[in-house]
Amino acid sequence: MKSFLPLNVRIDNKKILFIGGGKIALHKIKTVAQYTRNISIVSPEIQDELHQMGFTEIFKEYETSDLEGFFLVYACTNNIEVNRRIKNDAAEYGIMVNVVDNRELSDFISPAVIKQDEMTIAVSSNGENVKKSVEWRNKLKALVQRGYFLTRRSEPEKRGFVSIIGAGPGDPELLTIKAERVLREADVILYDDLVSSELVDRFDARKIYTGKRKDHHHYEQEAINEEIVRHALQGEKVARLKGGDPFIFGRGGEEIEALRQHGIRYEIIPGITAAHGASAYTEIPLTMRKISSSVAFCTGHPVNKIQVPDADTLVYYMVASAVHDVLDAVAAKGRDEHTMVAIVQNATRYNQKIITGTLGELRKSEQAVSSPALLILGENINQFISDNWYSKKKKVLILGEDLVGYAPDEYIKVYYPCIQSEETDHHTLEQAGAVDLNFIDEIYVSSLACIRNFRELYKDIPKKIIIKTANNYIDDEYRRLFSV
Repeated sequence: MKSFLPLNVRIDNKKILFIGGGKIALHKIKTVAQYTRNISIVSPEIQDELHQMGFTEIFKEYETSDLEGFFLVYACTNNIEVNRRIKNDAAEYGIMVNVVDNRELSDFISPAVIKQDEMTIAVSSNGENVKKSVEWRNKLKALVQRGYFLTRRSEPEKRGFVSIIGAGPGDPELLTIKAERVLREADVILYDDLVSSELVDRFDARKIYTGKRKDHHHYEQEAINEEIVRHALQGEKVARLKGGDPFIFGRGGEEIEALRQHGIRYEIIPGITAAHGASAYTEIPLTMRKISSSVAFCTGHPVNKIQVPDADTLVYYMVASAVHDVLDAVAAKGRDEHTMVAIVQNATRYNQKIITGTLGELRKSEQAVSSPALLILGENINQFISDNWYSKKKKVLILGEDLVGYAPDEYIKVYYPCIQSEETDHHTLEQAGAVDLNFIDEIYVSSLACIRNFRELYKDIPKKIIIKTANNYIDDEYRRLFSV
């Protein structure tokens, strides 16, 4: 049986090599990067988050000569035979190797660590139970954050802190700078259905999907409140991430009421609400001089109590199943049947769709409306143009990483969540097949794994879509898979 001696080894003047550039390597590199920047990565594909870290990158398949001059090597490929070869080659060079998730092939193992200033706590199971090591590390981290090691036992335990955050209506780039910082510092993120997996995946905290749509509740609101409180009472930094703004039809008020009852400290970080996002991304002004000087935000539920305020512009949230109820209520209040109406589906997202018409026309229409949807009504919609700034952008689906650097003023980039592992939650897997190719103009492929995963869910690609690949290997695989 292998035994591993815990040591502190000086590495600030040593070169560390990672072979493999995927999610497996990312987790290890984040740990090692706390102690040295002298890191090199060898891989034909390097995921975007690693690329942004700025380490030395060598885009190629592994060769024995790649080992020359390195002190430690991490074998992080998903191919056991390649990892075994790296182990054998390194032995010839006298270099110690960590083969990720394989203690029998490893000369050393990386413990789960907590680093705070000059102090490091490392937890190891001798390589036998990685999951348990991480669980122990997280428990110790919670104790450290609660000041357990810094205060007397007689002092009261510190409780956690909750940030209730608005994620905006859909476009991940609409997240505020403050929200970005808090999410990076969080221990756990509880996020809703309308928060994109692309946004959530940018952060390292544990993720809990609390999705909740009409008639399809993964978590009831009371259960969400209990989950927030439970993590806070464990001393964790909790990020409650909600679509749009927490205080505009977001039930943020109910959640802080639960926090008050338990004496838990909290903050509210506002987000761009769907009405503002839809207005900006459709070029429909909510107010306009001499046309609209007042605006009211309403909801389409419950349908037997729909409010129709006396305002120039009316905005109704959550109308996918209640469009006709809302229009009938507005008409019954005496609004002219020639008043313009716009229904915006998936506001600020790549698949944003706008349906326009008069109040009278849309009341007669049987066109289906999908969620999430928002309705805007008022004379200001006469300013609407279908060829708006957002619709002019081309939509490119990225399978892998954007190695081209698509210009954001010309393209809307949609990242396909193709990396699946045991850590990938069910919500992400559901969203993986949710890309609507009818809205896509171009597909860019920089990963063999992604194009193979994509083929499992899509048997063909609409002819209108332009296909671009990062290299000949990927191009050959794409043509083979889709019989092009």
